[in-house]
Amino acid sequence: MPSNQPYIFWSRQDLFDKMKGQCYAYDFDLRLLHEAVYSEEWNPIEQYNGCNFVQDGLHPFYPCFIHDYRWIVEGITNRSDKEFRNNLLKFGYSTFRATMYYFAVRIGGVFFKLKKRYNK
Repeated sequence: MPSNQPYIFWSRQDLFDKMKGQCYAYDFDLRLLHEAVYSEEWNPIEQYNGCNFVQDGLHPFYPCFIHDYRWIVEGITNRSDKEFRNNLLKFGYSTFRATMYYFAVRIGGVFFKLKKRYNK
């Protein structure tokens, strides 16, 4: 369980309601948001803590939320990292900044994979 849990007193409905406006404003996938919020494969109230290495544009922030969902449920993949970068671009981040964040999460993914392998 992450040490930083800013949404611990929220319901899943609270999370969905706060982020669905971002879907409408930035053309994010509302069905994917619903799937992520209500998935039984993770507990977003406890497991989503915002972007780890970078500050969220908003709290809660769709690009970071979906990225956390994908990493926890599907595992660390380059596909989810590219989706994260594309969502940042949709949100209005510059290409340079979105690409920096992409590389930061790629490096973080390698670190976590190595840590997991080392701890076995």
